[in-house]
Amino acid sequence: MVLFLSISMASFADQLAYISKADAEEAVAKLEKMKSIYLFCGCCALLEPLKIQPVKVFAKHTGYEDFWEVYVEYIDEKGQTREIPLDLAYVWKKKLFGYQTIGELLELEHDFCVQPKDWDNPIYTEKDI
Repeated sequence: MVLFLSISMASFADQLAYISKADAEEAVAKLEKMKSIYLFCGCCALLEPLKIQPVKVFAKHTGYEDFWEVYVEYIDEKGQTREIPLDLAYVWKKKLFGYQTIGELLELEHDFCVQPKDWDNPIYTEKDI
């Protein structure tokens, strides 16, 4: 049982981290227009989404086959510049009514595991069935 759960949870990790060059370029174009994004992995059991304001967004070849990653540079709460790779299944944008993953915006197949209803209290989530 423990082995099954660990394998099934690992299968959710990095769903849209390694993507095609075309998808990476499209994601960069969309993300560059956004004033803020939320990082939240429902599959990873994170309780709090992290809201960041992108300073720079770019795509970089992974060094593996023909896969690319999207990176975001932002300034953290301590004033430090951070650069992290994104998994587009767990990067969210605010819509008029609710939130949407960047993967969903780009129509890329993925499982975001949970759909937060209330970002002020993200433990109140709607399970994706």
